[in-house]
Amino acid sequence: MRITKKDIYARRNVEFIPKNGGYIVTPIGIIKPLLKDGNEKTGKRCKTFSMQAGTEGTCVCDCGGCYAKTGCFNYPCVKESMRINQTLVENHLSFVKNAILAQIEADKIEMVRIHASGDFNTSNSADYANMWHDIVKACPNVKFWTYTKMKQYESLFDDCPNANIVPSVLPFNLGFNFGTCAELLHMYETMKKHGITPHVCECGVNDNHHCENCAGCSVNRYVLFVKHSVEDYDAKKDSLLSDVAAIIDAQKTA
Repeated sequence: MRITKKDIYARRNVEFIPKNGGYIVTPIGIIKPLLKDGNEKTGKRCKTFSMQAGTEGTCVCDCGGCYAKTGCFNYPCVKESMRINQTLVENHLSFVKNAILAQIEADKIEMVRIHASGDFNTSNSADYANMWHDIVKACPNVKFWTYTKMKQYESLFDDCPNANIVPSVLPFNLGFNFGTCAELLHMYETMKKHGITPHVCECGVNDNHHCENCAGCSVNRYVLFVKHSVEDYDAKKDSLLSDVAAIIDAQKTA
């Protein structure tokens, strides 16, 4: 007898409605499954889970130039989806865990970016972080990665070979791990002087870059980003972009 998606969800006490791509019945209403398709940066094979960014959401601070407050993240439907996710996390955490595990199995998901927007700073942050640890442990063949500004969670996945957390706050008083080309080059050289070679992401540098074709954030402790998808800066017009691109080319053959 063929096992359906509805059967898989039912095993975890989640009702699945196989209509128009599928819906799930949550304690606060009927919505699309919690893990969403990636965008042009992550690639469609990568699924994402997001909540509201900034201090009004699930971050510990408000970063200037935050990409998660611009572009598609400002669409009303996207903002509402992230608000619903946060509400579910803070009030129905066991349901969230079961719904995500069911979706990973039902859709044969291979890659999950935790927090395309947001962080672990929920009202139940320790329990929420442990939920993701449990999910990662239960899905050893799925690749997970995320970023955090919360130092207490930087080691959350240290015992999980299939998951990685990239600290968004750099050592040596360098601040956050993103900036203009000049700022990125300064971060890179400073960390190199201290014996650390950070990975430089191609986002904002190479338009053909997709997370599904790159293991950078899933294996490296430190990752640097050129500011991208923000209104106040265009890396393509920066004369130092070629220097950043040279580092990226060199790390591909290292």
